[in-house]
Amino acid sequence: MGRMASLFPPVRAASFALIAALLVAAWPHAAAAQESLATLRAEFQRHKDPVKRAKLFPKLGSALLAEMRKQIQADEYGRVLPLLVEYRDGATAAFAGLEAAGRDADKQPGGYRELEMHLRQSLHVVNDIVFALPLEDRDPLLGPQRDLAQLDDRLVKALFPSKREGGRTPPSSSQPHPQS
Repeated sequence: MGRMASLFPPVRAASFALIAALLVAAWPHAAAAQESLATLRAEFQRHKDPVKRAKLFPKLGSALLAEMRKQIQADEYGRVLPLLVEYRDGATAAFAGLEAAGRDADKQPGGYRELEMHLRQSLHVVNDIVFALPLEDRDPLLGPQRDLAQLDDRLVKALFPSKREGGRTPPSSSQPHPQS
């Protein structure tokens, strides 16, 4: 038993050292996450190629959504709206850039596809963010939330255009279905 007791103090000391090392190593990551958001913002603004911007937006958008969640957890509700507006404006700018370049989403889906997949997934997160806020702080976020949903609809329509006239389904046959 004396031998086993002599083994535990070094294990305890090693565990403490490991925990301390992990805490010290994790501390700079909080600053790196903020720096990462700033870096992504700068990179998004720097790119002039609309396809690269649209493909970069999911990274920037995810970082903005994570920052919104952090602000909600810190009860800093007033900081959520500017981040959501920045998110909406970035997604809109990426889509507008693709359209201005004359890219046909049906034939050249690069950029459109990545932007639409990110928006579709992030709409659920945006809804969670809006409903995580107190009632009195929700109203200003409803406009950008609606704009994002409409932008996603536009992306889906661009990627999957209707082959029928006017984009409508043909009327049903006037013949009733046969009864079995």
